[in-house]
Amino acid sequence: MKEGTRTPDTPEQQRRHWARLVAALRPRATLTQVIVGLLCLLLGLSIVMQVRQHDEDSLESASQEELVRLLDESGRHVADLEAENAELDRTLETLQSGHEDDVAAQNAAQERLTDLEILAGTSPAQGRGVSITITDPAGSVRAPTVLGVIQELRNAGAEVIQVGEVRVVASSSVTSLPAGGVAVDGQEVPSPMMVLAIGDPSVMEPALKIPGGAADSVAADGGAFSVTAQEEVRIDAVAELAEPEYSEVVK
Repeated sequence: MKEGTRTPDTPEQQRRHWARLVAALRPRATLTQVIVGLLCLLLGLSIVMQVRQHDEDSLESASQEELVRLLDESGRHVADLEAENAELDRTLETLQSGHEDDVAAQNAAQERLTDLEILAGTSPAQGRGVSITITDPAGSVRAPTVLGVIQELRNAGAEVIQVGEVRVVASSSVTSLPAGGVAVDGQEVPSPMMVLAIGDPSVMEPALKIPGGAADSVAADGGAFSVTAQEEVRIDAVAELAEPEYSEVVK
């Protein structure tokens, strides 16, 4: 090493100087630090043991009466929870049953309303039935004869009837026109007159052809009558019902 600069002359001397510097800067655990660390560890273990011991002593130091009371309170709490759970189950069953009953009642009411609309003539209908053609080129078929055909169909169980483009209901009227021909509810029905009826065709067709019945009445007026059973009859005409003026529902 040169005098004045204190710079190491050889690499070996430089390595020794760096080793001394690193050794001087490295942290060293003194005896005091070791003792403080052990004391902190022991203090932590002591606190943990005291907490555990306190929890155990809280029950171990309790008297038999206190333990019985705690057990009884726990039992009552469990019983209360079970009773509340059972009540909730009953409420749920009641709500589900009520909902099902409501849905069933609504479905039944809707089906009944649909039936009443068909019978009242306010809704289209389709089903098995018959198709009737009354040919009257001279306009000689009288209104009572057409009314007799309608009555014969009703007696044979027809549920829905349409004459021409008119839906026949309980209040329908059949009238003769001054120039010949027939009108239903004020609407002229041209020839050939088409009559559709929904019901059992095996009952309605023979009923219309019995001697002295509807077919013979039409022939007596100078018209021609034919009836055909149909597996699918569609009636689209609907009636417009008037609002009752004097009557009301009895409550």
